[in-house]
Amino acid sequence: MRWFFCVCFIATLSGLVPGSAQDVTQADALPPVEASAPLSSGWTPPGRVGRVSLASGNVDFRLSSETAWADVELNQPIFTGEALRTDPRARTEIRIGAQRIDLSNGSEIEIASLRDGTTRLLLVRGRIGLQLRNSGENETVEIAVPQGTLSMGTGTYDIDMDAEEHPLRLAVFDGKAHLSAAGGDIAIGSGQTAVIGSSGPTDAVHTEQASADEFVAWCRDRDADETRLAAPYFISRDMTGYEELDSAGTWKINAQYGPVWFPTQSVEWAPYRFGHWKWITPWGWTWLDDRPWGFATSHYGRWALIDEHWAWVPGNYVEHPLYAPAVVAFLGTPGIGLSSEEGATVAWFPLAPGEAFWPSYTRDLDYIRNLNVETVHDVTSLAMQADGEPPLEIFNEDFANRLFTTAVPRSVFVNGRPVAAARLILPERRLQNAPVLMASPQIAPASLQRIARASAPLPPITRVGTPLSRKGESKLVRVASVPSRSRAPSVILRGAHLRAPSYAGQPHGRQVIVLRVAHSRGGPGKKGQGCTYDRRCDSNDRLPQRQHRTRRARDPRRAGSGQS
Repeated sequence: MRWFFCVCFIATLSGLVPGSAQDVTQADALPPVEASAPLSSGWTPPGRVGRVSLASGNVDFRLSSETAWADVELNQPIFTGEALRTDPRARTEIRIGAQRIDLSNGSEIEIASLRDGTTRLLLVRGRIGLQLRNSGENETVEIAVPQGTLSMGTGTYDIDMDAEEHPLRLAVFDGKAHLSAAGGDIAIGSGQTAVIGSSGPTDAVHTEQASADEFVAWCRDRDADETRLAAPYFISRDMTGYEELDSAGTWKINAQYGPVWFPTQSVEWAPYRFGHWKWITPWGWTWLDDRPWGFATSHYGRWALIDEHWAWVPGNYVEHPLYAPAVVAFLGTPGIGLSSEEGATVAWFPLAPGEAFWPSYTRDLDYIRNLNVETVHDVTSLAMQADGEPPLEIFNEDFANRLFTTAVPRSVFVNGRPVAAARLILPERRLQNAPVLMASPQIAPASLQRIARASAPLPPITRVGTPLSRKGESKLVRVASVPSRSRAPSVILRGAHLRAPSYAGQPHGRQVIVLRVAHSRGGPGKKGQGCTYDRRCDSNDRLPQRQHRTRRARDPRRAGSGQS
């Protein structure tokens, strides 16, 4: 007789709040997957973001709601409330639309606000260089320092603040700056340097010429001649990452889509395939592309296959485009994904022009419409259902890029591992029939997952009970092992209240759950030793379905091989 381990899984789906369950403490409960942002109509997510465009040495970031620092990554979004710091031997560069901010070694800044038209920063310590270009009319950059507030327009600046006595040195190489303080205001013109003591403008000393050193030279090495760029003719300079496109691809005018951009990549390349996923508050799952030019093309616009080549379609010109964590749709069951021979699998594909992106982190309808105004012809058609879910019309069964799905094992997805090396191929029929999930797979990151053991053995049963469907609730899903002499494991579900949203592709009344169970029968070297099985059960108590065969990716572009 062999026994299976008793384990308890907390089932969480988007929009469901975990309820109390016997034998599980509050600390063991998994918070709602999308709980990082309130789903009220009055909450508007950050629309304007920057990105980490360069990191040399150890560079950390911290959210305003947290105390712990973490390593930054290339193309990581930077937004209001974040802080960045560099180690004594590190430097970094962030870009916010047309603005570039360089942090010298041992420096720290906080992002106070990234509202349209104004960028507000707090210089905590150290030294920063700024290359400011206006992406719109009346755009300004303000930096809070102990002496007051610095306001700057288009130009090149160098700000150095001593960490101990807080004297401020401001060098204006091009442009003009203005310091507002309680002791008075001063203006610093092009070519001047002002040294301001801790008492304010009364200690200001002007010199005739702003001098450059090694840090200034390091900043200037990455200056680009904006007059030679084609991108600003087609997209707004307020679209973070626009400056990387010209050197990595070609712009063309397409009769159907207007301006399109073709990346210079090998045939194996496809959108959202070379990079990894990261859970970033407040959006949730966010795509971080490996390519420097991948920021703009991953968070704005759409992707289309034109003459057998991938083309990025920015859509209509919008002065202040809104950022999205990843303009994709996912396949599978909410909170579960797809099943394959590799185990639980997460799959996604890029949205095409005209296909709406419906975020899971907000219900602000105006925000959702503005998020789609570039590529959806009639955004007024985007309206919520009475229960707050997206309109069924946007779940078009003929998604243009569905067959170019990228799929990886769930462990690769939730742990933020590189996608390309772990990619799987799923049959085309499987991709065509899988339900579509908008914007989020509703899967928690590895750092939030919890597993609790049952306090007492559960009685054996011979079938899987029907999960109860109760709108707006989520209960503990308890999977228990039972003693068995047969090769098929037996499991029990207790207190399972699961509801797959109607927009996930499953009609109400049919709930699906995939169980991952370990088979313990068989001696050493025998079949079954250490094997695992995925069991798919629904509310009609159907027998477990045969799993589709999964192969490692070989086709350079398609996710499917044409076989079913």
